Amino acid sequence: MKYLSICFFSLLYTMLLLQGCGGGGGSSDGPTTSVGTTYTGETSEAVIDSSNAKDIATGTASGTQQAVVSDSLSGVAMRPQATPGSKLTEVAPRIAQWIEQLSTPLAAKTVDVTDEICDAGGRAVADTNDAETEGTITFTNCAMSDMQGGTLVINGPVDFIFNTGADTLSMVFRVTVSYLGESEAINLTLGCSNISSASISCSLSSDFAGIDGRVYRIEDISVSGNEVSGFYVSMTLYDPDHGRVDVSTTQPLTYGCTLAVPGSGILSLDGENETFATVSFDSCSGFTVTVDGVGNSYIW
Repeated sequence: MKYLSICFFSLLYTMLLLQGCGGGGGSSDGPTTSVGTTYTGETSEAVIDSSNAKDIATGTASGTQQAVVSDSLSGVAMRPQATPGSKLTEVAPRIAQWIEQLSTPLAAKTVDVTDEICDAGGRAVADTNDAETEGTITFTNCAMSDMQGGTLVINGPVDFIFNTGADTLSMVFRVTVSYLGESEAINLTLGCSNISSASISCSLSSDFAGIDGRVYRIEDISVSGNEVSGFYVSMTLYDPDHGRVDVSTTQPLTYGCTLAVPGSGILSLDGENETFATVSFDSCSGFTVTVDGVGNSYIW
């Protein structure tokens, strides 16, 4: 069980932090993701116009907050700080290596890994199917101490499927995390390919409820910057009613609002047929969306 403890301790931290466990430039008063929240909306590329730009812009505000908070927390929980992508690249082969070990005749189908993962209390149990190709780790009040003296408490399942023929790994997190007095529901899907080779690649998608109550999805997340100079975020956002858009930052985003939105900064949204819009976060109270040279201001 050596590989299990190493990979899931590291990977679980990364997954939880990608979603955001609270903190990071202000608290969120908007709806939080619930366990079981799943994106079921449009997946085709959106045509951005004056009728839908406000909706999409609202989703980007929620999505960038998700990305920035998680990146800020990763600096607290992981030393030295690593990007989520690089961290996943390190630990995914360990997961695969552990799963391959389950094919031995003496491999246990149910293993208590509490002592290896829950260093501050609680329980964690791993189960696999008879074919040793898929399984679940179930956390029950599993407490994991971080490097700042805090404690993460995890409840719920993490499911995985490993395909040896295709050399792929899929993991689905449906857990609730309590951290620093706040509780968040985590709904993440991780997919990795070329597990056994040096060219391994992983992608992450996160489904969440935005500040308007609609369920969004973000993928291909990249964050740089800091709280002083501001953050640059790029990602793909899926709006449930209008479809997906590519999001990039043209002026850095700053946070500190009571509501989980940027207080300043500008985003560029790119859609189908070269349609685009810009979103300017003017203050904690409002934002401006510009389409075809015409700007409209809104309040949260």
